[in-house]
Amino acid sequence: MYFDPLPKRNLKDLFDRKEELERFSKALSYSSLIVIVGLRRTGKTSFMNVALSESDQPYLTLDLRSLSYNPSQADIIKKIESAFNNLNRRWLSSIMDALRQVKGVSILGNSVSLDWSNKGIDFPDLFDYVNRWSEENNKKFLLAFDEIQIIRGEKSIPRLFAHVIDYDQNIRLVVTGSEMGLLFDFLGFDDHGSPLYGRHYAEIRMHNFDAEESMKYLREGFKQLGLSPDDEVLKYAVDNLDGNVGWLTLFGTRCRDEGDASTRIVDSVVTEGGKLSRNEALKMVDHSPRYAVVLNYLARARGASWSQVKSILEAHENRSLPNSTVSDILNKLVKTSLVEKNGEYSIPDPLMISGILENPLPES
Repeated sequence: MYFDPLPKRNLKDLFDRKEELERFSKALSYSSLIVIVGLRRTGKTSFMNVALSESDQPYLTLDLRSLSYNPSQADIIKKIESAFNNLNRRWLSSIMDALRQVKGVSILGNSVSLDWSNKGIDFPDLFDYVNRWSEENNKKFLLAFDEIQIIRGEKSIPRLFAHVIDYDQNIRLVVTGSEMGLLFDFLGFDDHGSPLYGRHYAEIRMHNFDAEESMKYLREGFKQLGLSPDDEVLKYAVDNLDGNVGWLTLFGTRCRDEGDASTRIVDSVVTEGGKLSRNEALKMVDHSPRYAVVLNYLARARGASWSQVKSILEAHENRSLPNSTVSDILNKLVKTSLVEKNGEYSIPDPLMISGILENPLPES
């Protein structure tokens, strides 16, 4: 069902994305690393889940969203252990036999246990055995990290990825990330000091639906619910929710709960979504009120040049600021995908704009 708020897992529940699924399937044949990117709530997790399921290959999924930023290595090991134990039973018993020889791996009945101590598990060795099993079974083993930038403090991950790319030709790494700048900084494709510098990767970008796609999504979703909203209501939703599949789905879910569709429900989604998006911006404001000054201004102005942002910051502080300070603030906002740069700086999520205008971020 399209209007299920939980991440999709079956192809029948995923609207469109046919082109992206074809690109994913082709990338499995030639790329060791597939990067799925997009703004928040564009359906990256749903797409990844369906793409993995449709691949007909064994895969592990590490949902990192429940971890705090920069978690411990033990927390990451626990996630990998849990992922192995959630492996499809079609593959689990066979691969457990291959892992018995790996230091730090214990097979307890039908479950895998990994040693969480610093000296316990050698991940390159672990995935070398997984690679060998994959080769013997004529399979590609997919290792997926959802929102990988959350573990960006764990420097062993890029080194592990480099090892897998170099030595494990039957393993495919799949990563997603909403904070795109932080994701690419962590992976370090352009950083001479990174183990992944210059490595090839296939990028799949999730986009917001255009007006026609949004209308089709809503109509088909409501058809599944047995509802037939007026076109005026659907157009109002399309105009106000900006093609973001997360917000469109929330609208459909609210209509399902109430058994009706109305512009009032659209307005309630704009309000609720605005609050959620504003809370995401607050995480940056906790580091410095300067982010609040910039985001509040961009919400009002709907876009600004670098020099305009500099002027508003200096007016707020009643003093001159170094150019590097202004650039650093804007670069960090862009890296977290709260702001985009397309000629000028702007907030890409209209619901975040709405939330900030309704309740401006604290500037002190």
